[in-house]
Amino acid sequence: MTVKNDDEVAVTPTPIDGSHQNGNNGTIAASNSTTNGSTTVEQPKRSIERTLSISEQATASSTGRCKPPFFLKWLEYPFRVKNIQTHQYLEEATGHAMDVTARGPINQTGSFIGSAMLRMAAIEAGGPSEKIYGIQASSYLSVGSLIVGVIAGVTMPFVGALVDHTDHRKIMGWVSAIIITISVGCQMMISQETWFAVFILEIIGGYFLIMHQVCTMAYLPDLSHDLVEMGYYTSRFMMNQYFVQGLYTAIVILVSQFAYTGPTGNLQTARLAAGMAMGIGIIFFGYSWTFLFRRRPKLREIPPGDNIFNTGFRRLFHTSRVIMKRNTEYRALKWFMISLLFSPEAGAGVILAIAVTFLTFFVKMDVKEIAIVSIAMLFSNLPGAYISRKMCRWVNPLNSFRCAEIMFAITNALLVGTVTGSTQKDKNLVYLYGALIGLAFGWMFPSQRTLAVALIPKGQETEIMGLISFFGQIVGWLPVFVFTAMNNSGVSMRWGVASISFFLLTSFICTLFCGSFDEAVEQVAHTSEAYLQEYKRKSERLRENSFVDSEKGVGDSKTSVVSFTEKATAPSAPLEEVSESNEPDEEFLRLSGMSK
Repeated sequence: MTVKNDDEVAVTPTPIDGSHQNGNNGTIAASNSTTNGSTTVEQPKRSIERTLSISEQATASSTGRCKPPFFLKWLEYPFRVKNIQTHQYLEEATGHAMDVTARGPINQTGSFIGSAMLRMAAIEAGGPSEKIYGIQASSYLSVGSLIVGVIAGVTMPFVGALVDHTDHRKIMGWVSAIIITISVGCQMMISQETWFAVFILEIIGGYFLIMHQVCTMAYLPDLSHDLVEMGYYTSRFMMNQYFVQGLYTAIVILVSQFAYTGPTGNLQTARLAAGMAMGIGIIFFGYSWTFLFRRRPKLREIPPGDNIFNTGFRRLFHTSRVIMKRNTEYRALKWFMISLLFSPEAGAGVILAIAVTFLTFFVKMDVKEIAIVSIAMLFSNLPGAYISRKMCRWVNPLNSFRCAEIMFAITNALLVGTVTGSTQKDKNLVYLYGALIGLAFGWMFPSQRTLAVALIPKGQETEIMGLISFFGQIVGWLPVFVFTAMNNSGVSMRWGVASISFFLLTSFICTLFCGSFDEAVEQVAHTSEAYLQEYKRKSERLRENSFVDSEKGVGDSKTSVVSFTEKATAPSAPLEEVSESNEPDEEFLRLSGMSK
């Protein structure tokens, strides 16, 4: 938002919700004037080079009433991520790093538990091609992913409404983390008699993992509105996740190699993996959601006549209609969301289910061999995340995302074309392709996160993040459905795996219709200042009403946002010097649902 002279005219596109706002993005300017007799001379305006993000405002206004005890503080040190411009640590950035660190091993547990569960199902059914409880034994893992995808697609609008229209964002993140951790811990009971119960736990944990991701994604855009900073944050988060996930997998393999041998080795390895993942989840989920993430005021009120159950679906329909209309001003966001219909953004869980089934029954790998493939992928994720960080700066996040998708599709096609059986040569090729796919994964997901944040109008992140999640789930289950249908029809699993390349190429083609990335960013840039000012206004109102977060505190009158601004951006003008004309247009806030 920039203070303009009377003769300047700002032209901005219509926000997604159909409202209007004056001003554009850029820097907040403050003007000084000096009087010499009757003549007023306007001094050059000072501009803030960088405005405070929501997370920085939340840090500045926190009472800090719930600080970690000194003997636990060391836990966060390895996960601290320094802002590349202010060179300061942001607690919510550390929270993100610790959260993905917990999610990594929990995701990886699916390969250990999934492979063991498929073997138990096949034994009970009398063979991988036989049915048990109406489902082919070799299809259980893919069917579980299919069920999770469909349920998530139907319910995510409601979850998004809870995040958007209530102040329960942090509570939802906490509750989903607890359920995920309990679900993975209970999977330690896997045996020939309990494998079906573990299958149910996999579905429960998978669903709440998606719900948890929606909650954490709602916090992600609050870290920064600068694309360079956001690209750095997302790549560092992914590098943390992949490193810990790889280390966790290596430890499981090493322990099982020497401690678990014989016919029960696979089961014991799966139990060890589940137990370790539960412990990691308790530590890092617990620390990050207790001490690092903060509560947020609700972004908007529930419209009159609506309730919490239907407002998410109504807004989903309205926002989708605005974005998807033929002549929409948000063309890039529209085609990006369409591309997600065919991208693995629904989560690696879908591809993991296909991969574990393929490696277990076609390549005939045991749990330890599959874990070695996972290690090759995970440690290749690290240079992939670094490539993403560099490519987002060199060629922009959109082109970086496209390149990663192409690499993934080509590597997957080569795997299908050259891995034709279960010989040692085929297994060695799988290790090679696993490393290359890991590189593509590590490159693709940070680029996608940065791209999403860049294209979303500020102040509507949770709503559109929920919409993005919904789009990812609408047909996110389709690859696993195709794979399962082919498998049940007796078609070679190679063709089912090949379908992944088809979906990735389709996603790539859709991104070609996004148009200019720079123009797309410029169209939504004007919403950033309105969101920042509105968040500040709501936080001040909460302080005036003596609403204090019992865990972190929403605010404290002794804590100055300006002092943090001067610390982070000095020399620059404090926020209080901003002209009244820089306040968000009240009509825009009212129509967008952000006003009182």
